[in-house]
Amino acid sequence: MKNEEIKMAEDSIFRKAFSHCLKELNIPHIAISLQKCDFEKIRKAHDSIHEFMLIPTHLISSNEDFQAKSAFLIYHSEAFDQAHRSLLESLSGYYNAAYTLLRNTLELILKGAFWECMAHKRYRDNAEVIRKERAKVENHKISLVDWLDELIKQKPSIEDEVEKTSAGIYDKISPLFEDGTLRKIIPSVKSIVKQLADWKIFDPIQEIIDPVEYVYDFYYRELSADVHVAPDKTNVGRRLLAEKELFEIEVIPDELNKYAEDLHRVMDIGIVVELNILEDLIKEESKKWLDERLVVITELELNYASTKIVEMTKG
Repeated sequence: MKNEEIKMAEDSIFRKAFSHCLKELNIPHIAISLQKCDFEKIRKAHDSIHEFMLIPTHLISSNEDFQAKSAFLIYHSEAFDQAHRSLLESLSGYYNAAYTLLRNTLELILKGAFWECMAHKRYRDNAEVIRKERAKVENHKISLVDWLDELIKQKPSIEDEVEKTSAGIYDKISPLFEDGTLRKIIPSVKSIVKQLADWKIFDPIQEIIDPVEYVYDFYYRELSADVHVAPDKTNVGRRLLAEKELFEIEVIPDELNKYAEDLHRVMDIGIVVELNILEDLIKEESKKWLDERLVVITELELNYASTKIVEMTKG
């Protein structure tokens, strides 16, 4: 009898805790947001997240292909999850959290692409932007490329290992993040954007606009303002500007609409990046699938991604 009473008490505690968490999710705000926002903007932004996740599943046709691009795909999966959580936070009225996660999403895409490229010799040998950035380590000025070259020189098998399984580079570079001195040679996001541009990873964006302006300035000036909690980027600051109750979570349609535009932009950049990273895996069957998918990508107004797909499938 006592065991049954204990079980009932535990079940009651669980139900109360679950009910409390459910209430804190602010689900009613999601319904209000969907009613008051520009629904098409939100729909296209949301569906773009799924296109971003879907594309690699149709371009990677073997475990060998997956392993060769695994450094990017690990970050890619994380970016998908972060983008989803970001959207849900925005719909719930937590705009600062939404933007913070959106910035993280873009950074995951950029860094996943960067480390993927650094795992492959053809990119490493042409990493001139990074090669020029040297930091003082033990009385010597070295760059990330110098450090990796030395690592490979000491153990040549590493080159072939990360070429075949690119995610292996994360194990190799882990000392850089653990050592305060070595950490200096890790490139900044701005340098990463410049290097990715030099590698043509933003093609066709860079044919139209400077990617440092389109990607990095957007990342740093707009998205980082929320991370660094500029006064008008806090939730209270936003409510003050919108003449809402300061200390009550409220839906602000203008904020939500702008967020949807920014999320959509991140996904367009993300799809362009993933297409360039995976382009060397494209087979005729993949081209056919992309050509068919172009209808959806175009309808979602992912303009740079659409242009990239046309370039990839026209041959």
